[in-house]
Amino acid sequence: MAEFVEVENFLDGTAVERTRDEMRRAHGNPAALLGSPAEQTRAPSPRRATRIAISHATRAGVMQLLEEHRPRIEARFGRPLDGCEEPQFLRYEPGDYFVPHQDGNTPLIHDESRFRKVSVVILLSEQSDQPTPETYCGGSLVLHGPYGQPDERIALAPPPGTLVAFPSETTHEVTPITHGERLSIVSWYRSEGEQ
Repeated sequence: MAEFVEVENFLDGTAVERTRDEMRRAHGNPAALLGSPAEQTRAPSPRRATRIAISHATRAGVMQLLEEHRPRIEARFGRPLDGCEEPQFLRYEPGDYFVPHQDGNTPLIHDESRFRKVSVVILLSEQSDQPTPETYCGGSLVLHGPYGQPDERIALAPPPGTLVAFPSETTHEVTPITHGERLSIVSWYRSEGEQ
C-alpha cells in the first residue's frame, strides 16, 4: 500500500483564504519540470499547470510551517531531513494535469532530485464530484502502489489546508481538471547526507 500521511489544518481557514486570494491576483508562468528548460512546457508535456509568483511573506510563512512540522515528518517516515525546498504555488485549470511521475530519491537519476526524500502537497481548494463556483472537479492527487503492486491507486481529496506527505520515490499524478481551479502548494523535504 502507498505510504502517506495527512496533516489536517496545516494551514488554518484564514491562511487558506488569504493564500487563495493572493494566488488569484498574481501572475504566473507554465510550470516546468526540474532541470527542464521552459520551452519544454509546450504540448505534449507531462505537466500542464501554472506556477504562480507569490509574495516573499507568503512563501516565508509556508517555509516556517514546513520547518516546524519537519520533526513529525522525519518520525513518520523514519528519514533524517535537512530542510525543504522553497515551495511552489500552483494553479491547475480545466485541461491541466500532471502524468504519473516520481519527484526524486530514485537510484537512476543523478540530478538535484536525488536529494528529495519526502514530497508534500498542501491543498488550498475543495474538490467536488459536482461543479460548483467554489470547487474543482477532477484534479485528484493519485498515489500509485509501490513496486510490485502496480495496480494499486489511492485518490486523495482532503479538505483545504491539509498537507499530504509521501516518500518522493512514490509514483503519483494529478488527474485532469474538468471544472474550476485547483490551487495547491508543493515542496520537498531533502537530505543531502543520505543518497
